[in-house]
Amino acid sequence: MKKKISIFAILLVLSMALTFQSCLDREPVPFVEEQAWTIPVLVAPENGSFIDLPATSQVTLEWSSEADGDAQNWDVYFGTSEEPNKVATGHTSQSYTVNVTSGLRYYWRVIGYDSNKVPTRSSVWSFEIINTNAPLKLYMAWTTDVLDVIGLEVDPEEAANLRLKVVDENMDVVDIVNTNGFESYEFDPGMADGLYYIVADLYSTIDAGDFNAPINISVDLTYSQRGIMSGTIPSPNIMTNQFTCDSYFAILAGITKAGNDYQIEPISRAEWFADLDPLVGTWAVEDQYGFVDNIEITKVDDHTLSITGLGFDMIEGWWGEPIQASEPAIMVFDWNKFDGITIAPQYHFTTTWDGDPYDYDIEGSGSLNMCSATPELVIKYDIAYSDGSMSIGDYRGGWFTITIPYGGGKGTITSSPKGLIDMPLPPKVIKH
Repeated sequence: MKKKISIFAILLVLSMALTFQSCLDREPVPFVEEQAWTIPVLVAPENGSFIDLPATSQVTLEWSSEADGDAQNWDVYFGTSEEPNKVATGHTSQSYTVNVTSGLRYYWRVIGYDSNKVPTRSSVWSFEIINTNAPLKLYMAWTTDVLDVIGLEVDPEEAANLRLKVVDENMDVVDIVNTNGFESYEFDPGMADGLYYIVADLYSTIDAGDFNAPINISVDLTYSQRGIMSGTIPSPNIMTNQFTCDSYFAILAGITKAGNDYQIEPISRAEWFADLDPLVGTWAVEDQYGFVDNIEITKVDDHTLSITGLGFDMIEGWWGEPIQASEPAIMVFDWNKFDGITIAPQYHFTTTWDGDPYDYDIEGSGSLNMCSATPELVIKYDIAYSDGSMSIGDYRGGWFTITIPYGGGKGTITSSPKGLIDMPLPPKVIKH
């Protein structure tokens, strides 16, 4: 029995060998390579772009792809959804024209098929049709140095709560935005054409008790008219939190509106008191030594005052020299600074002493605080020989405060003397 089984196994092996040899003698089946479309490449419009269509409501979608010998066969997907719908099947070229509407963002893609129905897919691309009536939007944010100054880690909105104001070219308020955070504003297309200023002022600030100290405020004004323009106007350290009132503000930008066309001009400056008229008139001011000058203030322009009579009582009553001739002292206001008032060195008056004439110059500086309970103009000045040989301020520099009255009207100004200092009359030996 074993012998029969062995013979059968040998025959089976021989049969398999002959069959394998027969397969090797056959000619090989040729390999066929199917060429699908290459991955589509965007041609137009540029992905993520904005398109201005003043005279047409159609856009042509264009892409590039290749396949050797295959006919064009595309499915086109298009619409306002990020997963656009199919709008064409079996399209036979690599461009397709679609209807569009102003102000909408569109998404599109294509799928190409080779002769064996093998698909090749593109990415999803997008573009947006510019809305020429898009509103101008503003966003005002700010930072402070409260951590460095006071040592407290406080959110900028808590350290300084700023209001955003829109005012016209006459500085009359058009709108005010005041929330508990950063401020945003959108121009109403129905607003009258003209020049507007974007203004920030301080509505409230942190009360750190014994740790209180002036902190600086830096403001960024971001503007955007979708698809048309955008940008940011930085105003570093433009304000301080010392003063919280309408009379202390920062102009961030000027915006000229003509229909729905806006021109933005960065300005970035702080303003204090845009109207000098309440200071114009005749005042009796008493300095810290008790000298009383009857001064006449006139307005030269929105940044300049002219003062006649300043220092007269001191030079005649204490210095003992009668004034023979005089010129007004010119006081210039820099609205970028609280303490930005200057009286540049200039001729002020001529006196006589022992029959000889003497010329005197005046110079000084000051501040204008319109945010206190009683607004104050503080001026410190010095009178000196015009040849520079001696300064009266070495002995008694002048100082006075004008308290600006509310409700108009002029009168004697209350002063805030710092206390009298008993100083001897200096010897007049320099020019004699």
